[in-house]
Amino acid sequence: MVKRSTWLLLAILALAIGAYYFLMKHPSKTTEPTPTATGNSFLLTQADGVLQSLRIYDQEGNTFQMQRDLSKIWVIIAPTSGVADQALADAAESQISALRVVTMLETQPDPSSIGLASPVDTLVVSFANGTSHKIEIGNMTPTGSGYYVRYDDGKIYVISQSGIDAILKLLIAPPYPATETPNPTTESTSTLTPEITPGIP
Repeated sequence: MVKRSTWLLLAILALAIGAYYFLMKHPSKTTEPTPTATGNSFLLTQADGVLQSLRIYDQEGNTFQMQRDLSKIWVIIAPTSGVADQALADAAESQISALRVVTMLETQPDPSSIGLASPVDTLVVSFANGTSHKIEIGNMTPTGSGYYVRYDDGKIYVISQSGIDAILKLLIAPPYPATETPNPTTESTSTLTPEITPGIP
């Protein structure tokens, strides 16, 4: 006759085997962490093509805009029209292409809590193939890793602080060519000493 303790052990073993096979077929669903982008993930991609124009504006009405003319030369449209410093304009284009995604948020936060209900700054980038993107800039993250950005009125990302700051500087320092300061002449800097004739007061 089988002892009661033996039946108990067999029952426990059967339950353990059953639980094992149940968990194999029905794995527990855990909450996945918000994915963090790698350093090679950028907001804009090569598929966008060649940058044709860049416009930046803020809530205070300040605007900067530059674009390529028919000769592929960068010209500034606003705040004052004129030919741009090509090296500085090309550097700005590189900064646009290098906007690095720090984090793509799976759960979209309330826009008012991160400064995107009424963005302070907005970028509009247009490409030669007709593609255009709007990038709205919100608050900096609590950790200071970057800015909350809404892309094409859709998903919200965290974009690197240095990249955004470099582009926003164009609002206050547009890439106009440096003006040459004329060298002062000897006549304008020297003081003429009048001749004094003896005997004449």
